[in-house]
Amino acid sequence: MKSGQPTWEDLNAYVDGELNDERAAEVAAALGRDPALADQVAALHRLKGAAQSLLEEAPVDLPETTAPAPVWLRSAMALAGSLLMVLLVGSLWILVAPPPAQHLVWSDQAWQSHAAWQGAAVSPLPRQTAALRAAQQQLGPAAFVPDLLSAGLTLAHVGAGPTIDERASFHLGYRGLRGCRLSLFLLPGDVGLTEQMLDLGPHPGEPLQRQAVAWQAGGFSNLLLAEGMDPLRFAEIARRILRASLEQRPFDEETRQALQRNHADSERCTA
Repeated sequence: MKSGQPTWEDLNAYVDGELNDERAAEVAAALGRDPALADQVAALHRLKGAAQSLLEEAPVDLPETTAPAPVWLRSAMALAGSLLMVLLVGSLWILVAPPPAQHLVWSDQAWQSHAAWQGAAVSPLPRQTAALRAAQQQLGPAAFVPDLLSAGLTLAHVGAGPTIDERASFHLGYRGLRGCRLSLFLLPGDVGLTEQMLDLGPHPGEPLQRQAVAWQAGGFSNLLLAEGMDPLRFAEIARRILRASLEQRPFDEETRQALQRNHADSERCTA
């Protein structure tokens, strides 16, 4: 029987009730000693409880009709699928794992840059073709600069982001017409990320409206964040940017149409 500090697999099994009595008691004792571990278990309970609740509430037998399903139903079903994908598959878009401390430091500093940009005076939106080309020239060909017009977001800001390990990151700020602000930070080099998307928020003490994910692609560490955005909208945008950045090619027509539908079905941003 193993002992010592619980692994992430132990915590998942503990939440699911899959540990034997001896190991469950060891994990429970560790949770009592370590508030951070207790926070991780609480987050797992919330995620898995939300997924189960949505699956139980969603109708099983739907009447045959040519009319589109109501927005609330599409959103509930999509959220259930997204949560299950996060919890059961992970590798498709988000890796549910405890983030290393250096990544939390980066995200904390990135949130400060995002808040400073969000609080600045609103300037006229630039022409997208010119703005995207200028950003690409500034970052270099290896960086992926997404065109998010199909998602209802316009590149409105290109500036300096946080400095990590003496490396300056770039901050791309996207603005929507319904109050949304989305920030993408690109840091040259590696900070221990992988091509799987790592969930970075909200961590304990942060507002629950915050969402942040990070991944590695094209020689850049990528950090995407938003506050008050519809979770389904953020998840879809993040998933599409991840795939395109790994493939190093612009969005195709299927992706643009999916982002348009996602935008049309999403709620207004609240931050």
